[in-house]
Amino acid sequence: MTKVVVVDGFSSGKYVARRLSERGCVLMHVASSGSLDSYYYKGLDHSLYDQLIVNADFTTTLASVMRFAPQFIIAGAETGVLLADHLNEQMQLPYRNDFDQTNARRNKYDMIQCVTHAQLPAARQFIANTWDLAHNWIKSHGCFPVVIKPLESAGADGVSICEDMEACEAAVKTLLGTMNRLSIANTQVLIQEYLAGSEYVVNMVSLDGQQLVTEVVRYQKQRTQRGGVLYDIDELIGPDSAVYPILVDYTRAVVRCLGIRNGPSHAEVMFTDDGPKLVEVAARTDGILLPEVSRKTTGLGQIDATVLSITEPEVFAQLLAKDTDYRLLQHTYNVCLINRFEGCFNKGRFLSELLKLESFFDAVFYVENGQQIGATEDVFSQPGTVYLVHADPTVIAADYHRIRLLESQGAYLTVS
Repeated sequence: MTKVVVVDGFSSGKYVARRLSERGCVLMHVASSGSLDSYYYKGLDHSLYDQLIVNADFTTTLASVMRFAPQFIIAGAETGVLLADHLNEQMQLPYRNDFDQTNARRNKYDMIQCVTHAQLPAARQFIANTWDLAHNWIKSHGCFPVVIKPLESAGADGVSICEDMEACEAAVKTLLGTMNRLSIANTQVLIQEYLAGSEYVVNMVSLDGQQLVTEVVRYQKQRTQRGGVLYDIDELIGPDSAVYPILVDYTRAVVRCLGIRNGPSHAEVMFTDDGPKLVEVAARTDGILLPEVSRKTTGLGQIDATVLSITEPEVFAQLLAKDTDYRLLQHTYNVCLINRFEGCFNKGRFLSELLKLESFFDAVFYVENGQQIGATEDVFSQPGTVYLVHADPTVIAADYHRIRLLESQGAYLTVS
């Protein structure tokens, strides 16, 4: 009987937990903190877990985990990465990552420093705990736009792309002294050069230091009027793309230098005129994935590959030994909803329109039917994700534009 501890089984981690349970694993859930944002608990299935505890004191939590006697401890979401690392280090379980780099896997400044020290291309950067320090670096940098973000966050939380010094000052002062969505105090801000180019995601699952590529995705994002970042489209690309091998080779090197030896990694990489440069990487599954979509589009996907590396490592090792890339079986867009108006969310009305789309596969909503919602201002206020799957990419593109048209007409709102 395989026992697995899932630390913060939120986001796509809830699908990992479900698949582990279906494979006969006995699960324990550890919430990394009692003060996590309620956003994370949406969709958490308590019935999957044999035990559920909340971490209030590491010594007590470690004792509870040791009594459970797991063979594996994994992070289900970004909030759980550090605690999972610390528990793994104390128990010295084989399926763990290098503890020396644990902070670099969460702190974005340390992350880029680690990558730079490994002589891999990365953005120039600076950390500041006052506006005066930030102002001096931005002035010496002498180039706009610049990116300002929290040191430890996820999902573009608190990220601003600033076109002038006034916008920089507003972004820095807005962040300093606040709590981010991971319940971490923003005592410092990270300032980075803006990387111009096309942004990609490279998802992998590692076992004993070898990586299996599960998805390479082209990002499209939108900016808010205040310079914030909203996710727009995730478009899966095939291994035949010219940028694919370059992105994969670069990301393998990043994953290795950050000590990710086991489990999933989710890297955001900008493909610039000078080649790939890391935006950031996370030691957990891609938060927007649905395993059912992955089975239709690649046959496996990061969630099922993570489960396979735990429950059938010999089969996973065979996939690694083949050294072959995934196949693009069908095309897909993950369309992140961007609401424009105030109103009450009307799920039924919107679904009736989505079902008319030729490529519609599924939709996941982060708000309740009838809930009052406002215009989307950040990732955490995006109402949901629509998943489009089809053999013909032109059909998907047309359906995407139809979704944006429906949004402009307030199709999922009852105006209050």
